[in-house]
Amino acid sequence: MDRRDFLRLRFTPSATTAPAVRAAVESKKPMSRVAQAGFLPNVPLVTHLGRKVRFYDDLIYDRTVLFHFFMVECTDGICPTAIANLRKVQDLLGDRMNRDIFFYSITLQPQKDTPRVLKEYSDNFEIKPGWTFLTGKVADIEHLRRALGYAEADPEIDKDPANHIGMARYGSDRLNRWGAVSVRSTPENIASTFKWLTLS
Repeated sequence: MDRRDFLRLRFTPSATTAPAVRAAVESKKPMSRVAQAGFLPNVPLVTHLGRKVRFYDDLIYDRTVLFHFFMVECTDGICPTAIANLRKVQDLLGDRMNRDIFFYSITLQPQKDTPRVLKEYSDNFEIKPGWTFLTGKVADIEHLRRALGYAEADPEIDKDPANHIGMARYGSDRLNRWGAVSVRSTPENIASTFKWLTLS
């Protein structure tokens, strides 16, 4: 999948993602239209601080967020570049981070990237509050990846996590507004995407 394909998805299921987005979402909170459609599944995850959370209930519900997938053992350089870039975005957003904007980095290798590994990784980048690194069971991460539109149409390409794409989704659950941006875009450009996600 290239950048253009990903941008066209806009939470539109492909043949490979359809079963995942049809899966029932169990939530104790009123769900947004996108969540009701199954695109924000309420799977259990674990944060880099060891806290157990639910993707929709605890991380997405009523929030403005940015999320992407990555690997600690990234071989093509996309992931460390993306994390360093988003770290600059975090500074640009200032006190909006951890108040009304939240970042989530979800590992593609949960069997390797334990909470301890993710904590060490986030510490290396001096990540500030408002940005959470996430792992979980392999099946739950896979369900989440497909539901969020990060699946390749070709199953041979899709089964290799090294073929991940350097794109992030951002949006507001409250406003039902969603978009996508390259994690290798300028920090200023990424930060500017949040301007249209404010309540008027």
